[in-house]
Amino acid sequence: MLILGLPYFGELLTKDLRSLGWDAQFLPHPGRSAMGWARVAKAALRADVLYLIGSRIDRKAPQDRLLHLRRGPTVIHWVGTDAQIAVEEHRRGNVSERVAERPVHWCDAPWLVEELRTIGVVSEYVSLPIPIEAAQAPPLPEQFRVLLYYPVDAFDREVFDAKTILRLPEAFPEIPFILIPSPPETLPPLPPNVDARGWIDGLDEVYREITVVVRLTSHDGQSFMVAEALSRGRYVIWTHPMPGCIQAEGFEEVERTLRELVGQHQAGELKPNQAGRQAVLERFGNGKPLRELDERLRALL
Repeated sequence: MLILGLPYFGELLTKDLRSLGWDAQFLPHPGRSAMGWARVAKAALRADVLYLIGSRIDRKAPQDRLLHLRRGPTVIHWVGTDAQIAVEEHRRGNVSERVAERPVHWCDAPWLVEELRTIGVVSEYVSLPIPIEAAQAPPLPEQFRVLLYYPVDAFDREVFDAKTILRLPEAFPEIPFILIPSPPETLPPLPPNVDARGWIDGLDEVYREITVVVRLTSHDGQSFMVAEALSRGRYVIWTHPMPGCIQAEGFEEVERTLRELVGQHQAGELKPNQAGRQAVLERFGNGKPLRELDERLRALL
């Protein structure tokens, strides 16, 4: 199996599938290297299954060219902004029938299935394996602390509600905030209660420090961070619907929701988010998504 696409997801999935006996290989995007693309094309032609995590749908995109050469089973796993871009290309009348019709299409969030349906792409909701914490959730910290996510890349930032994200610390000067993965030099001046830590490898210690994660996006797939935080009994305020999360958007709604959690904490009434933890363990725990993925992939052979 050849896995292409987003490196973080691709490398994790390659490791997971190898643990089940798959001869899985992940190749990074070759950029403008002609030799790199030749290597990808050769590997794609030889693979029993081609698995794309994220894709373009437009004519003459790399995925279109690969499918022109390839005839074997191909899976496209849509994970967020890629689906949004596909809708935009459909609006322009620039859709490759090869990409839209030939592969098996999966989405890592239910709302992406509905989004792709609007452009005639038939897909199913299939979770990617998420490395959640199955052990007992750590207690909430004595100090109420908020984790904000705001990406570094300008393209990725387009779907984040920067105005609300950056206003929240000013509305709660007594509450410490951690902001990742953008380093301070990529941000406007921040109030003293914001600790912009940049990129962090492994967030387990950060989850132990915080009470709530705030993720505000106009478009998203299934956030690994959201599932990871829920599995540790943390609260999550997210724009998108997920069992165990608090769905909210816009400054007023998010500020009100956060203030309610702060009030419960100050009154000594806030306990770990067991409902969220239970919901995410039922969906992602005990290797369930990986087993389902394995069964689906073997059915393609």
